[in-house]
Amino acid sequence: MTDINTIYEEILQKLEQVITKMESMHTPSLSFGTGVLMHTKEIHTVQAIGRHPGINVTKLAEHTGVTKGAVSQTINKLLRKDLVKKTHAPGNNKEVVPKLTALGWTGFHNHEKFHMDTLDMAREYYGDQLRSKLERINSAVDDIYQMLDEYEKRRRKE
Repeated sequence: MTDINTIYEEILQKLEQVITKMESMHTPSLSFGTGVLMHTKEIHTVQAIGRHPGINVTKLAEHTGVTKGAVSQTINKLLRKDLVKKTHAPGNNKEVVPKLTALGWTGFHNHEKFHMDTLDMAREYYGDQLRSKLERINSAVDDIYQMLDEYEKRRRKE
């Protein structure tokens, strides 16, 4: 029987491989029909803005799991690429609300299609088991995220 340390190390290695594979699907940078190359963080920021109209920088940081500073840097890169424009929340000039430009919407829709294509492939691969597989994967990923979040909180206290 395989010991717990070996199983744990296999899981970590496989997670790293999955992350690397997902990153390589976006590398080299892709334009998603915009004519502008975007890094993974950039297209996923475009995706978050498109899926959550009116989202501010704070909520965008929470949603993407990065700092507000990192989100601001990404938004500034997207501004220079004419993929987003900065607006402000009604009645609050300090609160930045990024909005997609026409070019940003093009990238958003093409990236959504990219995700639908991978979902279609998963349908072919898993067939009738797709829903149960996705639910189990989603649950496992949630558990891993919560465990890592707890670990991070404990380390900050040290």
